[in-house]
Amino acid sequence: MPVSEDERKPIRVLSLFDGIGTGLVALKQLGLQIGMFVASEIDEAAIRLVQNRHPEVIHVGDVTKFSDDDVRRLGPFDLLIGGSPCNDLSGANPRRKGLLDSDGTGCLFFDFYRILRAAEPPRCECNAGKSRPFFWLFENVLSMKLLERRRISRFLQCQPVKANASTVSAAARPRLFWGNLPGLQTLELKPQPGDRLSVQSCLEPGRTATIEKLNTITTKPGCLYQGHTRIAPVTHMGKEDILWSTELERIFGLPKHYTDLNNHGPKERLALLGR
Repeated sequence: MPVSEDERKPIRVLSLFDGIGTGLVALKQLGLQIGMFVASEIDEAAIRLVQNRHPEVIHVGDVTKFSDDDVRRLGPFDLLIGGSPCNDLSGANPRRKGLLDSDGTGCLFFDFYRILRAAEPPRCECNAGKSRPFFWLFENVLSMKLLERRRISRFLQCQPVKANASTVSAAARPRLFWGNLPGLQTLELKPQPGDRLSVQSCLEPGRTATIEKLNTITTKPGCLYQGHTRIAPVTHMGKEDILWSTELERIFGLPKHYTDLNNHGPKERLALLGR
């Protein structure tokens, strides 16, 4: 049953594998009131950035050390979000270790699952209508093996939805989403007025895009050259060029200079954006 506007309360969010806080950026852009935002992340540069841009965030560190008791102590939560590292699941990595190898990062999915179970209200309360609504969303790479996708679906007890950011942005990022958000299973992304749908629309004046959409980037500068032919994505003053940091931020829907902290150079800012 929908909650009336008078009864709505600021939401309490738990973000796992939080990165540079893009989940919080998205929630703020949607106009949602955030009562509490708890983030689990281990990358020190990313944590410093979030501390600067969103000082209200509560940081809890390593997801593997974030216990069920910690979840219950900080809860209850209205929303759990997260996308565990995709490197050992991605089809682009010929040395991927999959979901079950404890030496890889794919197994971190099971920490999301564990924390999801700890954060969910008891079923008896849900059935009695006593608990507040609880929603969750898990994201990972589309190119994982079908076996791994089925394993994740078996644990999360739902099928994933395919979505690509290219529908609403200048970035091509095909992904799988599992969750219980209302309408997720019938999701149909549609561009809205003001969406920047091409790389050209994200560039600084005087620069020309050679590509329509930006493929997935990593932390390495070479990733900005696109495709098998290694195309430079931009021409500037008659010469090939890579995307500038502010242009990458626009492509990802972030505020301009979001990653500009402590005089970070392009290499450091790309490392933040590509994680």
